This record gives sequence, structure tokens and C-alpha cells, in this order.
Amino acid sequence: MSVRFGLIALLLLGSHLPVSAADDAAIAADRTKPVLQWCLHHLPPRHSYLPGKTPSGPMVDMMQELATASGFTLTFSPPTPSSRCLKLLEQGKTDLMMGLVFTEARDAVYLMAPFDEVRMNSFFVAPHSPQLQNQQDLRGRIVVLTKDRVYPSSFLKLLQELHMRVVWGKDLESALALLLYQQAELYAGPLHYTALELQKNPRFKTLKLNDWQLPSDPEQQSYLAMSRLSPHRDLWPVISAELQKMVDAKKTHFY
Repeated sequence: MSVRFGLIALLLLGSHLPVSAADDAAIAADRTKPVLQWCLHHLPPRHSYLPGKTPSGPMVDMMQELATASGFTLTFSPPTPSSRCLKLLEQGKTDLMMGLVFTEARDAVYLMAPFDEVRMNSFFVAPHSPQLQNQQDLRGRIVVLTKDRVYPSSFLKLLQELHMRVVWGKDLESALALLLYQQAELYAGPLHYTALELQKNPRFKTLKLNDWQLPSDPEQQSYLAMSRLSPHRDLWPVISAELQKMVDAKKTHFY
């Protein structure tokens, strides 16, 4: 029994020992790190952000690794729709966003660095849709796109070359409704956002991702963006360099 009480006494004594100088230095360093906010919302499988929960998922892990390598502390916005995040980023009221398509207009207001492919042109079909097994099956078809999304110029050019007729939905829900009610034969849009909408909205249970898809276009990339008005914009050269190291190490692929 005396041995057991002796061990307990040692543990209690250890719990009251002063913090080491190395620990003090580590705590002080953490406190002086710049704090950058990532504006995001629930978007599985890249990241899960449910009410009352801390964001989690492979892209969150990637961003935490990037923060550690770049010397900043990562924080998260409240769950925020992408359209709102873009405005906050432009105004310098948040620091970072992930998964943006490059445009010259965006490049003027954000600092941008590529990290992954982008699939903004994934085709979704309804029961009345034609069977798509190759690119020629798209010829002459009616496709619905959304006005609130940026589509790569090469993709829009392809639609013209295939003599496809484009109709426009105000947003994702209205575009899928046009497909559901046979106002279009196909819907083309972002893979993860669309898959999430189909999952959570029973109205669209008969819509699905087409098995065949266009080949991946290496010129269509997904970007990390930082506000040019961020008080921490001087960190951008470090962040973009560390991000490129992660790209080279194949740590940034989410499809």
C-alpha cells in the first residue's frame, strides 16, 4: 500500500510543478501568431460543419497543416454561404476561402493560388434525360446552368461547339427544378455542392450524377483565396509557397 501512496504523491507533486521555460516559450509563440479566419460552411465530403460542431474533414486537416507550416493560427467563420463569404472576403472582413474558380475579376480583389482540380461541369441527369456515354451524346442537348456560378470559359466554348442550348436557373435549387420538370435535359454544375443538394432535398431524389463525365481539364483548377484587404496579407508569399509544397506532396486532392 505504501508504494501505491508514494506513486500518488509523486503524481500530485508533478501536477504542481512550474511550467518549463520551453513550455512558456511555446505558449508565448502561439499567442503572438497571426490569427486568420477561413470563411466556410457545411460541404461534405470536403468539410463537415454542423451546428454547434467544430469543422472537420480532409480539407480542414489540410488547412490546419497549412496554418502550422505558414506560422498562423486558423479560425473558422460561422457557417456562411459561399456568396456571403465572397463579399466578406472582398471587403477584408474575413481572410481566406477555399475552392474558388479563377477569374480576372476575382484576381483583382483576392490573392489566389491553385491547389486542386475543379469539377464545375459535372453532368447530372433525370429519368427523362438522354443516356450520356461520350462527348458526342451532348450534341444538341438542352443543359441548365446556374447564374450564381462561374463556369470555366473552355467549358462554355465546348457547349457552343456541340450546339447545346443553354437555359439558366437563378441558383442551384431552381436549376435542378428546371431539370426535374423537363425544361432541360441535363444540369451541369459543381460536383460536391450538387451532390449535397440532392442528398438533403427529397424533391430531387430521382436526379443523379451521370456515370460518364468529361475528362478532367488540367487548366481547370480550384484556388485558395486570400483577401487583398486582409491585415495579414504580408503572409501570402509564405502561405502560397507552403501550399505549393503540399500540392507537390499530393496532399490537396479532394475528388
